[in-house]
This record gives sequence, C-alpha cells and structure tokens, in this order.
Amino acid sequence: MAHLLLIVLVLALAGAAAGALAAAFGDRSFDTRLAGRLAAAPAAGPSLQPLLQTLSPRLTRTLVAWGRRAGRGSLDTEERGALRTRLVHAGFFGERAAEVFFGVRALAAAACAAAGLALALTAELGPLWLAALVLGLGNLGLFGPVLWLRRRTAARTDAIARGLPDAVDLLVVAVEAGATAPAALQRVVAEFRDLHPELCQLLAMMLAEMQAGASRAEALARLARRAPGQQVRSLTTILIQSDAVGASLGAALRTAAEEIRKARYLDAERRAAELPVKLAFPLVFCIFPSLVGVIFVPILILFARTLFAD
Repeated sequence: MAHLLLIVLVLALAGAAAGALAAAFGDRSFDTRLAGRLAAAPAAGPSLQPLLQTLSPRLTRTLVAWGRRAGRGSLDTEERGALRTRLVHAGFFGERAAEVFFGVRALAAAACAAAGLALALTAELGPLWLAALVLGLGNLGLFGPVLWLRRRTAARTDAIARGLPDAVDLLVVAVEAGATAPAALQRVVAEFRDLHPELCQLLAMMLAEMQAGASRAEALARLARRAPGQQVRSLTTILIQSDAVGASLGAALRTAAEEIRKARYLDAERRAAELPVKLAFPLVFCIFPSLVGVIFVPILILFARTLFAD
C-alpha cells in the first residue's frame, strides 16, 4: 500500500511539473483557440474560461519569481542571451521565457527531490542512500528540462526542414504569378498552416513585421535569428543578397529551392551510408542469436534424443 501511495505521489508531482511547463510555455495561439472552443461549447456547468485566464498569469508570475532567484547570476550575464536564443529556437518567444525556464527547473528539482525523500522514508533507507536518492532525483529534475529543451529544438528543426521545400516552391509559384512578397507569404501561411505549423509560425511573424513597416532585409534577418537549423539561414542569406543587388525574387527563390533539395538529397545519402553501421549492433546481438537458436536448437534436441535413446 505504501509503495502504491508513493507511485501516486511521484506521478502527481511529475504531472504538476509538466502542467506548469505547458501552461508557462504554451503558445498564445493555442490559448486563443482553446478559449474560443470553450466559449462556443454549450455550458454543461461552470465555465472554465475565467479560471484558465486567471491561473495562467499567476502561474507565470510565480515561475518568473522563482526563476529570478534560481537563475541569479546566470540571468545577468551573456548566458541569458544564449539561453534566450535556445528558447526562441525551441519556439518560446516570450520576453520572460528565460526566467520561466529557470523557474520550471527549480520546480522540477524540488518536486523530484521531495519524491526521492518520500521514497527513502517509505523504504526506510539509511542516511547515505537517502542523500544519494534525494540528490540524484533532484539533479534529474534540475537537468531534465534542459534535455527536454534540446529534444524539442531538434524536433522543431526537423519539422521546419521538412516543410521548407514545399513552402519555397509555393512562394516561387506565387511570386512568378505576379504576387507581391507579403501576398505570397500570406498564401503560404494559409496553405500550410495545418501541415507545417512550425514553419508557418515563423513566416507569419515575418509577415507581421513587414506589414508593420520593416524592410524585407530586416524581416529576413530576424527570421534567420529566430529559426533553428542552417537551411532557413541559407535561404534568408540568398534572399537578402538578391534584394541588395536588385535581382529577381522569383529567380532567387528558385535557386534557393534547388539548393535546399540538393542539401536534403545529400543528407539522405549520408543517412543511408550510416545505416549499415547502425544496424550492426541489433543484427549481431539481437537478431543473430535468435536466428541461431531457432535453427540449431531443434537440431541439438533431436541429436540429444537420438544419442540418449540408445
């Protein structure tokens, strides 16, 4: 019974940390869509919309306060700029994203350390094991968000790289058909909003900056700083240079599309070349022993029966 209660406590703490992370880092567009769905849905009881609107800012303010205390020293140096860039690459564009990230790390570390303490007290472990368990789980909660941020950045980079060739092709078609750059961007965002949401989010921000009065070169430079991965930076570099020399936007986009597809082809060749090396371990240590067992074990059994039958 005690172990069951401990498991429930650990799951509750993990769920609290995950909920804090989602509420703090959730994009505003999702919140807007959720609020619209809640407002449009028939009320079967008390409305949740005022509760969500009240809870999220309070939680964010609490995490910001914790993050300022936990990240004191790191938030006042150039490390804050590097962390801010990593958070932007992961899709978190809030002004207080760095403070909230430190607050989430502090919350996760405290929750995991409390879970370790509860586990040690329940199992009646010695002082040495208690300290090791609390410190180990506390460090897991402290560095777990960092690993999660890396995985999210990598997944976002792959998603943007997958959608970039299709978006550039549609931009080429729209521009060569006579559309202006903002109109072409609007078309891409409208067509690929559901298929490639990460890329469309970046393009929509670039479009908003251009509509607010920024030049095409400034909007492209900011897009390059916000986007993870080298392909978007290469695309923006080509477009900025073509804009500086007065070259045709359609020709520059077509050249960029060819370069992007060539880079994807080379990346596919590299992955194919790595495949035999990656398959060596499962083949030698997993598949080959099973195959040997399936083939030779019946033969050995038949041989043993023949030998001992005499």
